[in-house]
Amino acid sequence: PAELTMKTSLVFFALLLSPWQIAAFQLPRPKPRYVANIPEDDGGCTPTKLEQKKIGQVKKNMFVPGVLRNPHLPRWVKRIQRTISRKNNNNDALFRGLDSIRTEGGTPMQRIVDIGKNIDFTNKTQTIMWFEVKPQKIVGEISLAAALTVFEFLPPLLLDVDKELMLEDDYAELIGPYILPYENLMKVGSPIECFLRNSPAFCAPTPDDDTVSVCDMDYLERYQVQKGTKHRYGGVAYVKDGNITKVGDVKRGDDGFELKVNLFLNAFAVHVIVDRHAVMAHLAIYQKYLMSLTTGKSDKYKSTWEKNKSAGLLLKALTPRRTSEVNTNIQLLIGPGNSLVGRATSFTNDALTLLNIEQYDKYFAMSPTEIIHDIGSSGSKGWQDACQHAWDAAQKLVGTICKDMEKDFAEDDTSLRDLAMLLWTGTFYHSFIGDFQLDNVNRGNLPLLLTGEKHRQSVAYGTLSTTIGVSTMTRTMDVMTAGKYLYTDDDRTAWDAYMEELVVAASKTGIDGFTLSNPADSYNAIDF
Repeated sequence: PAELTMKTSLVFFALLLSPWQIAAFQLPRPKPRYVANIPEDDGGCTPTKLEQKKIGQVKKNMFVPGVLRNPHLPRWVKRIQRTISRKNNNNDALFRGLDSIRTEGGTPMQRIVDIGKNIDFTNKTQTIMWFEVKPQKIVGEISLAAALTVFEFLPPLLLDVDKELMLEDDYAELIGPYILPYENLMKVGSPIECFLRNSPAFCAPTPDDDTVSVCDMDYLERYQVQKGTKHRYGGVAYVKDGNITKVGDVKRGDDGFELKVNLFLNAFAVHVIVDRHAVMAHLAIYQKYLMSLTTGKSDKYKSTWEKNKSAGLLLKALTPRRTSEVNTNIQLLIGPGNSLVGRATSFTNDALTLLNIEQYDKYFAMSPTEIIHDIGSSGSKGWQDACQHAWDAAQKLVGTICKDMEKDFAEDDTSLRDLAMLLWTGTFYHSFIGDFQLDNVNRGNLPLLLTGEKHRQSVAYGTLSTTIGVSTMTRTMDVMTAGKYLYTDDDRTAWDAYMEELVVAASKTGIDGFTLSNPADSYNAIDF
């Protein structure tokens, strides 16, 4: 059982801590360490000194205590470490590590926000990689530290073994009970179909011909890839009549067109999973506003929310402690130390880290209005209208539920605007960029590895891609459930109206299958 596995893991790794670490209840930050099989770069576009400094600081802020670097470890433990690091002729050790990640990271049951608790205001914060979170409890910290430290030393994924194709039974075994039934998923058969179905959200009409849309991934070209990789991420794809007609200067039918398409699809996968989902939606938007609303606040500010019951409930539902913990755990997904995504892409660890930092800084600096415009303008007119429609609806709902609070805030206070941004991101946008894409992540229709060839969903890659999906699948409360806890009929009516507006917004996107017609498919706390 998952509970027994977790307890056993905690006991084992607690034994590896030195007595002073346990007594102090403070896990130390390690000095920079060498990890197993750090990929060498391809020799081009070397990061500047300033960029190297940023990367180095992120590594120092990784929450990975030096548990397995403890000088008091028995020699046999160190021998096991060296054996795991050197033995690299199969995926067995890595697969065992992935099994553990799915067990610890998957959520076999829905985590409901505890309505009985007070709003989680706190002045305690800590920096993780390049962003701030609320500190986890010591048990959670030890569990995360153990997972990160062990996973860092496991061998890289080998694609020349476990080459047989993934079958439905393989997915069923890997996913198990860790993903709840969820109807609003895109289900397609290939990466090209995944891109074309999603294209309204990522391809903007060209100025000269609105029947042609363009998706530009060339911003990824500057980031280093691993030594031996023949290509870089990037590509500019042109779409007309439901097909890619050109990538860069290479047209359909020209020599090299298929290669260009395959490389573009790999870049598109990075854009969706890393940039738009993990970095932007989770960290630069949601974690930013969660922290701005609930940390370092005065007693007067806190009492304003607590005495307005429905408003306080909405804030509580949108800022659960679990969300900050999930974003702390995102180190395992996109961190610089041989993370899940790091193992699935062709970037070097440093290049992935630099990409994360730069995209985070870009979106963190934007206001909600600027973010809505940036996301909307990257797609079709219908997609842009949908983003704005959902944003207007979110602001209207917050204005209704929090109408008695406006007089309590200064004119330049952005709390209600920030709350609306959490609502928009956690319902409309995340339902699309996260939940709706889950099957594509699991089945390799968003293939991260840069090969230049048509993607092949082998057991090797499929085990890793499914772990990426499962380990990030955590639920809190769906919008239909949340609305039932609001305190007045007017508030509940406003909430029902908001759910209807989400359906309207989804219909405007023009994306086949994205409907939000079932309220249980949209989640008001961004825990995926």
